[in-house]
Formats: sequence, structure tokens, C-alpha cells
Amino acid sequence: MGEVWPAQDTLLDRPVIVKFVSAAAMNIELARRFRREALLTARLDHPGVPAVYDLGEQDGQPYVVLQKINGVTLADLVAEQGRLPIGWVAAIGAQVSSILLAAQQIGLVHRDIKPSNVMLDRNGAVKVLDFGLAVIRDDERYSRITQTEQSLGTVGYMAPEQIFGDAVDHRTDLYGLGATLFDLLTGHPPFDGVTTTTTLRHQMDDPPPHPTDLRPDVPAVLDDLIHTMLAIHPHDRPDTAAEVYAALAPLAQDLPPIPGVADDLTGSVPAYAAIVGRVPQQARPVVTSTIDPLQLDVEQASKQAEQLHAAGEFRAAARQWRQLADHHARSHGDSHPLVFDLRLRAARAHVPLGEHDRALRQLKSLMHSRAQVDGPEHFAVVELRQEIERLSKERPSPRERARHVPDVDH
Repeated sequence: MGEVWPAQDTLLDRPVIVKFVSAAAMNIELARRFRREALLTARLDHPGVPAVYDLGEQDGQPYVVLQKINGVTLADLVAEQGRLPIGWVAAIGAQVSSILLAAQQIGLVHRDIKPSNVMLDRNGAVKVLDFGLAVIRDDERYSRITQTEQSLGTVGYMAPEQIFGDAVDHRTDLYGLGATLFDLLTGHPPFDGVTTTTTLRHQMDDPPPHPTDLRPDVPAVLDDLIHTMLAIHPHDRPDTAAEVYAALAPLAQDLPPIPGVADDLTGSVPAYAAIVGRVPQQARPVVTSTIDPLQLDVEQASKQAEQLHAAGEFRAAARQWRQLADHHARSHGDSHPLVFDLRLRAARAHVPLGEHDRALRQLKSLMHSRAQVDGPEHFAVVELRQEIERLSKERPSPRERARHVPDVDH
């Protein structure tokens, strides 16, 4: 429906992209949507979004002049390179997270985050493209595209609430980002059926996949993050893109050259750092100090996590307990009783968040690990088994959770 041309801005002497609505497809509705996309792209002021230089009309054809990106889409990158190094996946994901956080601050939901809508520049920076399906909550000019409540998005990457035609929010884009990161890590989309119907059935009826099923070397923190981002119910996903960024940024290191794409980053800003400075702070107040828990002794840091939990900051408490467990395990091993206790506290912290699937998965892993050390009849193993059975009965079914998405779009 459109034409995209490389061009040269003769006034400012810079390369640009000029995008037209093709004359053959031209109609009033398409022209409206074209203008709407340009305005939404310009509305999101972030270096991870292509700059809009001009919007106008020539001989009855609308056009937009955009920043030219010297790079490749992630879809083409995976097709050419196969699965990407873990550091690069984290670097790309951290950048996209910062863009989604900026979008969340103005109520914008992209609704079509997928590998073909993200480009990697040759300097390692990322750009999110194609805001044709985006909406801005509480702004009637950009709250909807069509007059009917039809599902919009890309099968395999669109969140369940999009499939049902329900309300969307920023967590809808986290689902698309999770599916994209799964694709980058494994070389395969997370849900891939022979037909559209079978793909949708996998999305709605099967538990979210783990990248480690296809790539065992994926770090546990990254595997858990992506699995959680692909949760059927939005409440089971991370609260904000800031949480996703915080988990990914530390993993964005040891970035090897990508032949033909990012051959030499020497002397340039290493990948994700190109956007790091533009990550907005979370709007939610911080309950305690921002001291690194690993700089405290275990007793102090655990007490700090308990204070977070008591204040209702369950996710922050879970993260701190996990960090402590990982830190202690490096010195004393995974089977140490304190490591077990810290991981158990972290798992239980997800229950009041309604993240039953995540809590159950972590509890089951702890139960199996403890059973291997102390035997299946050890009192701690028996108690965990009973807790898992009780929690399994309490959780709603996946379809029930998907059908009860809060109406936050209007």
C-alpha cells in the first residue's frame, strides 16, 4: 500500500527516507491512517524511534520524510546469522525496553512489536519501527484505528488480549518483546504452528515456552524473564518495561562483532549503552534505599527484602531474594540451606502478585532440587509438595485469566 524511497535532503545535506501512499491504493481511510502513524511516531521523542522530519502532500499523495537507519531488521538478522549471542539479545532487549518505557509514559501502546519491526543499526543502537497499529490511551485522536473492535497484530507475537479483541496496555508490548527475544535466542518463534489456527491454539492453550528448551546455555534469569513476559494474563507479566530493562542490561556484555552488520564497535558506544541514558525512572516510589543488596551482609539484605515485602513491593522483594540466593550459591553451592530458603521466599513473593504459574514453576524446581539432596520424603520436600498442590487448585485456568483483562484502554 506504500512506497519507500531513499533520498537526499538537499537543504541539510543528509540521507533520508521518503514514504508515500501509493497512488494505486490511495483512499481517504488509508491517507488518514498514514498521517496518524506519522504523528504517533513523531509523538514518541526517543533516540530509539526514527525521527520524523516532515509530513505533507505532493500531487494528492501524502508523504512523510524519516530518518534513514543504516541497519537491518531483526527478522533479517536472524535469517542471515541464526540465533544471536546472549549478550546481543540482552543489549537489543534492553534498548527496546527503554523505548517501551518512554511509550508507557505517554500512554502509547505499539501493539506490533516483532523482529521485522525492530532494526539494529551498524553502531549497535536499536530502532523500533512501524507505529501503524499504535494507540494512545485516553486520547480519542489515537485511541483506535477502525470503527470495529477487531483483533490487530501479528499472529505468534500479538498478546492474548489482542487475540480476544480486549483492552490493551503497556504489558501487551512486553509480550511482543518476549516473543521477539525468544526468536533471537533460539532462531525460532515461540509459537509456530502449521496454520494460523494452530499457532493461536498453542498461544492460548499451552504454557509459555522456555528458551532453555531449545538453547540450554541461556542464563536462568533470562529464561525466567522471557517465560514470564509470554504469560497469557497481563498480570503474570512484569509490571513495567523498567523491570525488563533492569534484568537485561547487566547481561549486555561480551558483544562479539556481527559479520556484515556490526563488524567493528571499537571506539563506539557498546550496543545497549547508546540508549541507556534515556531510560526514564519508574513512576512508583521506592520504599527503601537503593543500596545494592550484594554490598550488604545476608542478614541485612534479607531484612531489607522483608521490608519491601511488608510494604507490598512483592516483585522488588522477590528480585532481591533471588539476587542474594545467586550470590550465596556462588560461594556455598545451590544445595546450601540458606540458598534454598532465599529462593523459596522469592518464589512465594509472586503469589500475592497473582503470578501463580511463575511461583509454581519455581516451587517445583526447588522441590526437585531438594528431593535430589535429601530424598523425596524429607519434611521440606513433603511441605513443598503440599504447597504446590494447594496453589495449583487456587490458580484460575489460563483461559479464565486471559478473559479477565482489566479495561484500561479507554
